[in-house]
Amino acid sequence: MILTAARLLTDASAPLIHDAAVAVSNGVITYAGPRNSAPDGPVTALGDVTLMPGLIDCHVHLCQDPGSGEVTLEMSSDHDALSRRMTANAQRLLDAGVTTARDLGAPGTLGTRVRDLLAATPNATPRILAANAPITVTGGHAASMGGIADGVDQVRAMVKQHAEDGVDLIKVMTTGGFMTPGSHPSEARYTVAELTALVAEAHARSLPVTTHALGVEGIERAVIAGVDCIEHCGWVTRTGTEFDPRIAEMIVSRGIAVSPTMNTACTAADYMCPWDERDAVVGNLRALISLGAIIVAGTDAGIPLVHFERYADCLDTFAEAGMTPRQAIASATSVAADVCGLADATGRLAPGLRADVIAVDGDPTESLASLHHPRFVLADGLQHEIRNTDLGTGDSAARERIRRNLEQGAGR
Repeated sequence: MILTAARLLTDASAPLIHDAAVAVSNGVITYAGPRNSAPDGPVTALGDVTLMPGLIDCHVHLCQDPGSGEVTLEMSSDHDALSRRMTANAQRLLDAGVTTARDLGAPGTLGTRVRDLLAATPNATPRILAANAPITVTGGHAASMGGIADGVDQVRAMVKQHAEDGVDLIKVMTTGGFMTPGSHPSEARYTVAELTALVAEAHARSLPVTTHALGVEGIERAVIAGVDCIEHCGWVTRTGTEFDPRIAEMIVSRGIAVSPTMNTACTAADYMCPWDERDAVVGNLRALISLGAIIVAGTDAGIPLVHFERYADCLDTFAEAGMTPRQAIASATSVAADVCGLADATGRLAPGLRADVIAVDGDPTESLASLHHPRFVLADGLQHEIRNTDLGTGDSAARERIRRNLEQGAGR
């Protein structure tokens, strides 16, 4: 297969190539460059679009239904039904041009089970990295998913069990969460000693560690323990948020990645984030970006009104917080691939990498607008037929109801 297009962006930092082509054989890119130097083969002419790497969502929950408006993480015991939902949601990721995603929380071993089912499917599916049930304290955030571990010994044992179950990474709930009432999102739930033991056990098995960390205290503990990535990094306190430059400098100096999970709920039109007012949330992210932190795109898709198809809302918020279009694209492609341990497989368009390719209108290095509506998606060499990506988020009353419920869950 030879894909031809008016423009080609092989990497977020690369110059745009005009009148370009990408050659694919058996799911692998064999050429990416000017059309006049492309090899012979059957041509798929895509016209006036830009070919670019498939997008990466570093934080999704395939087991959840964003349309339900459900604001708790109490999970159904019907794992067959959840498996079907996860498979359907994976296809919705492709509608957004997302060809790789980290599933960071599903009951039991559903994450790895669905990951393997998708990989064996003959049709186009996204590449999934699965964490299975997040490790959490008794009564902690997402405890209903089953990854409960209290104390150093239990934490170590849970990491070992996750490794035996074939996870791609470890997810730990360092703080509580807004969707688990009584779990205290502003408070740390694991000690530094427990987190350090968890990280050591995971790293001994070559498993990276990412952590749900909303509260300032929990963020600092996770940084001291040496996690590889922080999800949310919300700087949450009992009454709002409070950015801590000292901890932020530690994050940067230690090379810890941050997936701030900006999404539809963070946009001006649909704002319903329970952490703080929107100016404060975007301002906290702006401060972290200005310090040079490694930022990757993750949406938390699956939570109320955060649809899998609305991935590009995350990148718009990154741009509002100070990223250039190229920096935002990097956070969704090459930088994300590196943080996910997939730099040798995806994130760029180059010979030898897997054929994760999307096409968008216009020049995405000038404007991110076209990323909301990809025109063509190739996942590991297989084409996906794009469906509707214009999904609404309910009326303002519904969003306000959800926000109030989340705040109540936080004990505010």
